[in-house]
Amino acid sequence: MDGTVWESNRQTAVKAIHRQQNYNSELECYQRFTEHNVRKINGFAVPRFVGHDDELSVIEIEIVSPPYIIDFAKCRFETPFDFSPEVMADWNEAGIEIFEDRWRQVKSLLRALEQYGIYYLDAKPGNITFAPESTIKGASPP
Repeated sequence: MDGTVWESNRQTAVKAIHRQQNYNSELECYQRFTEHNVRKINGFAVPRFVGHDDELSVIEIEIVSPPYIIDFAKCRFETPFDFSPEVMADWNEAGIEIFEDRWRQVKSLLRALEQYGIYYLDAKPGNITFAPESTIKGASPP
């Protein structure tokens, strides 16, 4: 778990992030989204950045409805991850097993993030959530 999240009384979530590196990554992503006025990527909502506190490693974002992408703590910037072909093949197989026929859509979403210099590593149900009519193996209902 990257952090602890609380819902506020103003349709936002406050996330206290445990590791400094993860806080920095999450903050950098939301700052890039704000700079480019990104609210959706490939049809997936991106929470609006509300604010942060560096001393407490806390970020406040709006609460969004599916489909959405959240949790940017495990991102890399400008340079893709350099995984071996075997690791990439295993990653692809795992993605197919988890997301089934939606895996192509997830990979397209991850490629779309790259136009902002963001390389996303935490593709899993809960972080990438589809509209309620979609079913994903292993995902809990919204």
